[in-house]
Amino acid sequence: MDSLDITLNQFFPLKEDVFSTIDSSKGITSLKEKIQKESTEINWTIALNEITEKVKDLLNINVVDIMVKAWNKYGELLKYTDKEKYPPDVSVLVPLVEHKIKSEHKPYLEILINDKSIGKINFNINISLTLKGIILKIQDGKIKEIKTGSCKGKGILKLEDFVIMEKESESISLPGSINLGEGVSIA
Repeated sequence: MDSLDITLNQFFPLKEDVFSTIDSSKGITSLKEKIQKESTEINWTIALNEITEKVKDLLNINVVDIMVKAWNKYGELLKYTDKEKYPPDVSVLVPLVEHKIKSEHKPYLEILINDKSIGKINFNINISLTLKGIILKIQDGKIKEIKTGSCKGKGILKLEDFVIMEKESESISLPGSINLGEGVSIA
């Protein structure tokens, strides 16, 4: 696994039995009626299978992106943008205390028949990541590398107001170091 490809799928893999619950939600029932009204040639079972396959893609959200975005809002890191105190050619290792990152995502699937939208399926993903042993390598006002520790996640995936999955992951050891290339500027 490439360290930049750590996604929520690794923390919250969806089980096949989760998808049987999707068909009973109000939003899906309404969509089923619209699809059948729009085209009698579409087999609902096949359409539902396609929808559930796309639901798996919803959790392909990059965990490193979530972490870096949260750290950019962390005011303590702003001092490392001062080029007088921290010249561009100097790297600083900044250990972070155990901390939580909360993140919310609102993806959706849009259903098209003959290039015409007949509805959207709205999802809500709420994540809480507990991180331990993280050290940031900062240079030139940018996070250049993450020296990792472990991460434990807790999340809930909803279709509209219908809970598809609620899960807490085991602690996952992240790869030893994640190089961010040119770095991510501290906001």
